[in-house]
Amino acid sequence: MSAPLAASVAVGDRSNLSHGASRFRIGVVGCGPRGLYSLQSLSDELRRSPRVRSLSIDIFEPSEFPGAGNVYASCQPHYLKMNFAAKHINAWADPGESGAERLDFVGWLKQRYGTSLDPNGFAPRAIVGEYLHDCYRKVYAELEEVAQVTLHRCSVSRVDRRDRRWVVQTDRLEAEYDELVLTVGHEGWRTPQPSQEQTKVEFIPAFPIRKNLSVESIRPGETVAIRGYGLTWIDVTLALTTGRSGAFIVTGHNWRYLPSGCEPRRIIPFSRSGRPMLAKPNESLFPQPAALDAIWERGRNAIDALQLPIHRCDRGSEFWQILTQSAAAAVNHFRDRSFVTSTEVQNWFDDWRRGTMKPQASLAAMRRSFRVATGREAPDVGCAMGAAWRNLYPAIVRQVSYGGLAADQWKNFWHIAAEMERIAFGPPADNVGRMLALIDAGIVDLRFLTSELQIDSSRRAGTCTTGNGIDTVAVDRCVDAVLPSPLQLHSAGPLQGLLEARTIQRLHGSEGIEVDRLGRPVTEKGRAVDGLSIIGRSTEGCVLGNDTLSRTLHDQPQRWAAEVAARIQNRKENE
Repeated sequence: MSAPLAASVAVGDRSNLSHGASRFRIGVVGCGPRGLYSLQSLSDELRRSPRVRSLSIDIFEPSEFPGAGNVYASCQPHYLKMNFAAKHINAWADPGESGAERLDFVGWLKQRYGTSLDPNGFAPRAIVGEYLHDCYRKVYAELEEVAQVTLHRCSVSRVDRRDRRWVVQTDRLEAEYDELVLTVGHEGWRTPQPSQEQTKVEFIPAFPIRKNLSVESIRPGETVAIRGYGLTWIDVTLALTTGRSGAFIVTGHNWRYLPSGCEPRRIIPFSRSGRPMLAKPNESLFPQPAALDAIWERGRNAIDALQLPIHRCDRGSEFWQILTQSAAAAVNHFRDRSFVTSTEVQNWFDDWRRGTMKPQASLAAMRRSFRVATGREAPDVGCAMGAAWRNLYPAIVRQVSYGGLAADQWKNFWHIAAEMERIAFGPPADNVGRMLALIDAGIVDLRFLTSELQIDSSRRAGTCTTGNGIDTVAVDRCVDAVLPSPLQLHSAGPLQGLLEARTIQRLHGSEGIEVDRLGRPVTEKGRAVDGLSIIGRSTEGCVLGNDTLSRTLHDQPQRWAAEVAARIQNRKENE
């Protein structure tokens, strides 16, 4: 059955899906990038193994573009960009026997569209989604050569154990599996659980953008408050400006905005910290001396050499000193005269995260990071800190994951990681330039950056005010640009049910779902749960750094696939 035809399977009444008693049955719940990567690794393992006749694979994915999922759906606007360089995007764990058919994203783009993309550039998420969906179709075709494969376009609401198998329930069917992997990602578009103060405010979810932020939902000339000051804030702001036919004009490195008249009158972001995400440099604009590679390699080796579990990660710890020393060494390569010490790097970080950041300081940090990221100023301490975190991150992931950090250190680590997210994993410089242009045009207003919304009972229902102690402004619409934490499971999803049944548990300290290196959940007694794997976002903390398209940062899909292939062969030999 081809992928398009399989899309029509299981759209009728709820029924029991039987594969026959002798079949080995594999279920994949969720098929965004992690589901794709798991299937791709499984395809490789099965094609390397002796052929098995009775094998079935069911894929459960409700979104329109399996492999891409909601986040990388190819129907989204092209102004929504990646913050992950194109050169790092490759859905294939290895080139395989027919390397020409297994293209990375840059190679695929050239073959598909005849377009040469700067490998250090940042592509539209929709185009990346096209690539991922195309890879999914190739993997699907490969799997059809060795198994009966079916795509079910529906969500899974519950997973239970039945004897030695796993039962999947949807609103359409019930099915049993010998092996089940949950790669559910964000579990659909959701908003975070509101705080008590926010329950009376009517927030519009940021996604899906075309539907939720249309001119019917937010009318031209209205004042819009946006909760959140990160990447999703930028997405929402672009949707309300360039997404409404506004135009950005670039002269050199200077951006200017030409309004269309369909924008909101004012866009007001607000957050708890007021700290912005710093611009991510395009590495093509900077020389990359071999000495930098040596600095990063020394840093990674030092992280890898730390004794586990890591008992300290605060500012005086060996872990943190490795980061500050690496950043200081890096920034000094771009300094002609002055010399930066690791103490100065630490002082910069202390200043950065001290209390809430005032609007003027936040804007100044954005402007400076933009100048550095576009090559108009030499890399500074903030840039070096971001580069150090990005380049040492693979070693941090290796060491911290799977209980490598003492439980009482997670609070410290999460505080550090949240700040480094802003410093190291920010938006492309072009998008920071666009935000600065909107600020200069008076459309984006930072004056109320750390203010709270208040219900305005004197106006129509749902309206608010916000104030900073000097000025007060009336708000017509409120948009939620904060995505749910990986720890916030969908109340109606399969993971929450497994957690409530105590089939799975959270890792003490990090609170991510505890799994082993195959993705097998770990029970309270420390045993791995047979036949079930959880890979991706919900394990954040047990496994660090899941929100990435990288295939080199984690190897759970490969490990899971190898284990499943071995199970299939063992069963065949024992029949």
